[in-house]
Amino acid sequence: MPLKLIAPGTRKGNKFYLILGMEAGTQYEVSTRTADKKLAQRRLVELRERIAAAAPPSGRRITFAQAAELYKAFRKPRAVELKRIDKVVAELGQRRVAELRHADLVEAANRMFPGRAPATLNREVMRPCASILHYAADNEYCGWMRVKLFEEPRPRTRAAKPDAMARLIEAASGRRQLLLIWLCHQGTRISQTIKLTWSDVDLDQATFRIYNAKGKCWQEFPLHDEVLGRLLAVPERERTGLLFPGGDRHNVYRWLRPLVRELGVTFTPHMARHALGTGLNAQGAGLRTIMAALGHADPRSSMRYQAAELEVVRAAAAKIPLLKSVKR
Repeated sequence: MPLKLIAPGTRKGNKFYLILGMEAGTQYEVSTRTADKKLAQRRLVELRERIAAAAPPSGRRITFAQAAELYKAFRKPRAVELKRIDKVVAELGQRRVAELRHADLVEAANRMFPGRAPATLNREVMRPCASILHYAADNEYCGWMRVKLFEEPRPRTRAAKPDAMARLIEAASGRRQLLLIWLCHQGTRISQTIKLTWSDVDLDQATFRIYNAKGKCWQEFPLHDEVLGRLLAVPERERTGLLFPGGDRHNVYRWLRPLVRELGVTFTPHMARHALGTGLNAQGAGLRTIMAALGHADPRSSMRYQAAELEVVRAAAAKIPLLKSVKR
């Protein structure tokens, strides 16, 4: 509903004319502070002029830098995303969004990161540009552009080997051993794991919760039987504060890397996460199960574990009942 005047006494007993309605995508309800209709009409015109003056320029004149600022104000991106946006703004900031073409983005990406892998070009340039341009198009500052990404090789999972994980767990002790068992069975990211507190764990329900900063929500997961047993073995008086004292992933690597070198194995906490996803796939778990186990919101993150292994396909095909023979 466009802006219009509401007469005195017609809305909540108003003493003065009100300006009510929508302008430039914003809802307004403003008192004119006058019962004089002509003066109220003049103030309506003044309000429209102020809104028009404060509105961003039209699509023909808005620059990439201006579109980026509007996008940041709306989306509130994380610090790492802000850095990427600032880099592309430094390169394309003065170009008008209505004049940009896909070839301009490709040229900018290769100029900013010469010789770098397609994944880097997509992450640092193409995806930030796509987000900004799509937001600008949604607001009719430019036409819609499908930003095609550089072709990336299919991601390969680097899963830790079971014997390597077993040797590490056997060589560790105390809370360090518990941490390794947790990583291997629960598959949580190390940055999330070291922030876990005892209040995040429900031993009665055999569950724990983790805050997903990217999705801005809490996620709940079941505790593996081995992990639950180890946690129950911790004396109650010690079940306070952080689940794994240290609170910094760098502190974890300070003792983990020497242990890995000493045993001559290859292992990182994230490789344990990959091992869980790969193991679930090998056991025939579906995509939704893998997503739930690893806390993935995007199916593409879990699909890398869906590589069809020969024995998995053989086992799945064997469950299909044979067709009855047909007499000829």
